[in-house]
Amino acid sequence: MPNWCTNVLTVLGPETDVQAFRKQAVGHSPWLTAAEITSEKPNPLNFHSLVPIPDEVLKAGYDEQGYHWEKLNWGCKWGACNCQIVDEDAGRIVYQFDSAWSPPMEFIETAAKLWPTLTLLLEYEEPGMAFKGIAKAHGEELEDHCVTL
Repeated sequence: MPNWCTNVLTVLGPETDVQAFRKQAVGHSPWLTAAEITSEKPNPLNFHSLVPIPDEVLKAGYDEQGYHWEKLNWGCKWGACNCQIVDEDAGRIVYQFDSAWSPPMEFIETAAKLWPTLTLLLEYEEPGMAFKGIAKAHGEELEDHCVTL
């Protein structure tokens, strides 16, 4: 059972690009079965929809390669859990979600490169491991300001 890191991700930029990000972000975990996909509501911030797991990793399976790929490329396993959109308006959308053990730094860094017109602001806190911080990603730039509690 992991410790949970709480996250608030604010995506800012031109309204059309923010809406395109919002639309592309919706999806299901690629590790779900067809029955689970049918019965579960799509996640509004599915990391796989934005930074997809390669087919060869999916074919190898979660235990063999998926876990390590997610940690390396998203910064956490499982992606955004218990996600909801908590606010939005023209040029801005705010997601709140949990991630296992750590904030998804590698995910926001990659997403910012893929969406260079957007700024991604991530506020995070993991009280079990006693740290919190704020990160800003835009294009090739990533700033992370983390403190221990």
